[in-house]
Amino acid sequence: MNIHTLRGIMDEMLQALLLFWLPVAVVPFGVWIFLSSSNNQRKTFGRFVAFVGIVMVCTSPWTVPSSPSTAAGHLLGAIIGPAVLILLGIYLISFSGHVPVGRLPRSDRKLGMFLSFVGFAWFAGMHWWILTPQIASGQVNDYWFVFWPTFLLLTSCLSSCAAIASLSIGDNRKTESNYMFMLSGLGFLMIFLGLNVDGPLITTDDFREHLWLSVADLAGIAVGGLLSVMVFALVIFVYEKTLPSPVTIEAPQTAELEQVANVIASHIGGGVE
Repeated sequence: MNIHTLRGIMDEMLQALLLFWLPVAVVPFGVWIFLSSSNNQRKTFGRFVAFVGIVMVCTSPWTVPSSPSTAAGHLLGAIIGPAVLILLGIYLISFSGHVPVGRLPRSDRKLGMFLSFVGFAWFAGMHWWILTPQIASGQVNDYWFVFWPTFLLLTSCLSSCAAIASLSIGDNRKTESNYMFMLSGLGFLMIFLGLNVDGPLITTDDFREHLWLSVADLAGIAVGGLLSVMVFALVIFVYEKTLPSPVTIEAPQTAELEQVANVIASHIGGGVE
């Protein structure tokens, strides 16, 4: 390896650092500034920093085409549109009914269903139409194989859980719960279609393989989270068992009770201070 080759590799690494990894780090930094600041100027600065970071990450396939890490930015740019539509639709569905705060007009419920349907149709076009995220002609973005089945599983399961929680906790939330069940059913329907209908670039075997990998990932996350909670609770229990018993104080004496009674009487007598 000569000095010119080494210099070229260093230049590519520096470009990837400045045009991809630095913007990736800037996004959570901007979000942290926005959430932790009470000053409006700082909030605006945080929003601006996070927005610039997201834009730079999404444009990284063109600004740093030699870096393999930019496939994540390519996928983010491809899915940000339908993902925003679905999240906005779920928000409109959830808050257009009987909620104590932040209630939206009932007409927003139909708009939420429409936005969610458009978002799912957009994602379906990425699987069964020409909208599949491609790094190059005919080469599907590898991160899409990870994202798509995981997204369908999470959407279906979380929508069902949200609907059940609305029925169990909220009052008069049956209509909103039905919409959430419909959204969950749509997710399961798309999983079923993915297992039985080939796309132009994605076969049913590819989808089935990555679906099982997603199930394993989510199950591992669930089990790991449960074990973490159990270990945390065990540590707290053991720590509290090692603490000495609290010291029992003596009962108040008659003089102390009389003094307390006099103070209370002076404050509840209704006279002018």
